[in-house]
Amino acid sequence: MPQDHTPKALSGPSIEQIKDAIAPCGLSCNTCFAHVDSEIRALSLQLLDRLGNFDAYAPRFEVMLNQSVFRQYPAFKEMLQYFASENCKGCRHEQCKLFKDCGVRVCHQEKGIDFCYECDEFPCSRTNFDAHLHQRWIKWNEIIQKKGIEAFYKGSLTRPRYI
Repeated sequence: MPQDHTPKALSGPSIEQIKDAIAPCGLSCNTCFAHVDSEIRALSLQLLDRLGNFDAYAPRFEVMLNQSVFRQYPAFKEMLQYFASENCKGCRHEQCKLFKDCGVRVCHQEKGIDFCYECDEFPCSRTNFDAHLHQRWIKWNEIIQKKGIEAFYKGSLTRPRYI
């Protein structure tokens, strides 16, 4: 039987796909609720669809089940609609919609680097992150530097975005 010498497609995402998913700071854009292709957005859209006209049923369930939690349905639906409406394409394509004062995007563009850890000034104070996010930023970049971006990306697919 003749051997197939056709080149096999490489498994896994390309470095460009990874960079689209992981911001220069190390945040996982593709798992952010604001990202147009995020699972959070997709699931919010799906849940809104599945709930249909639950607005009319929530007051009835409140009475039938004697559960005041159903009074909160309008706020819950408003949050789902917010999650479903976001459409960010990622920090490498536009300014972050969540951290409007983020200093990373401009800095990485000026320096021509892909990730903050590559900078000779890392860690710095130009991020404009609060103390919590600043510590996470340092940790992420240290992990990327130590394990590589491919491993970091792979881990980002299974860990919760908001930890």
